[in-house]
Amino acid sequence: MSIKYLATDLDGTLFYPRGYRHCISRRNIKFLRKWIDSGNKVVLVTSRSHEYTNRLEKEIDRPVDVINCTSTQIYANGKMIRNEKMNNKDLKEIVDFIETKCHPKAILMTSKQYPCFIKNVKVNWFFLLMYKIYWIFQFCYREHYNMGNKQFDEELEHGEIYKLLIFFGLMKNKSKISEEINDKINKQFSNITSSWTDIVNEITPPNCNKGAGLTYYCDYLHINKKDVYVVGDSGNDFTMFDNFYENSYCMAHSYPSVKKRAKHVISRVYKLEKFVLKGEENK
Repeated sequence: MSIKYLATDLDGTLFYPRGYRHCISRRNIKFLRKWIDSGNKVVLVTSRSHEYTNRLEKEIDRPVDVINCTSTQIYANGKMIRNEKMNNKDLKEIVDFIETKCHPKAILMTSKQYPCFIKNVKVNWFFLLMYKIYWIFQFCYREHYNMGNKQFDEELEHGEIYKLLIFFGLMKNKSKISEEINDKINKQFSNITSSWTDIVNEITPPNCNKGAGLTYYCDYLHINKKDVYVVGDSGNDFTMFDNFYENSYCMAHSYPSVKKRAKHVISRVYKLEKFVLKGEENK
């Protein structure tokens, strides 16, 4: 029997439903351990930094591979196999365009030096206070962040940058706005990859999206795509659904335009046991 690969998004997917003390629910942990103990592999596919995903391996208590920062960094069997950075000159032009044409509230950066650095574009002091309170109540899900416009611009000029996140606020129709701005950015710039989630837009180097990253991972390890199962919930998971459509699963609570891109819909990650593990046992 061939090895099966479960490639799962984190926020809204493996982290659903959310807890307080642990990032991953008890049932999802139990399923992941059974999956791995059955001789299969888990690949965490996320926009979060490698610093953050290091914690999850301890929580799962099993070895996992990781595709970080929407595939700018890929780790397989404890070894980094991909490390893509953005062109600083191009990135400065992109940020100028986004600030003047798209009117974001804030821009977040992940670089070699900073897991999360925030530039305040037009957020008032009250919102920043609310963000700090929100960050505190993220409990185990929060990532360390730095804030400062001058330092952000210096890092933009000279740093090794993996990803930008563009934040447009918490308005009611934020998902629709993120999707529309994503199209606008992709039409304007051909030297980046832009994708979206319910809250933010992601800017990464060319061909650095989740689907391309997972394909790179499979090619590097000579994995048959038919043995890969993907799970996600947001617009930045489209490419995984497209590249691995036959075994693609979307979360039931996802935005409608996301759900229609996957072949299957599930309510929890651990429900995959019924479709995959038990299905194999009954053959």
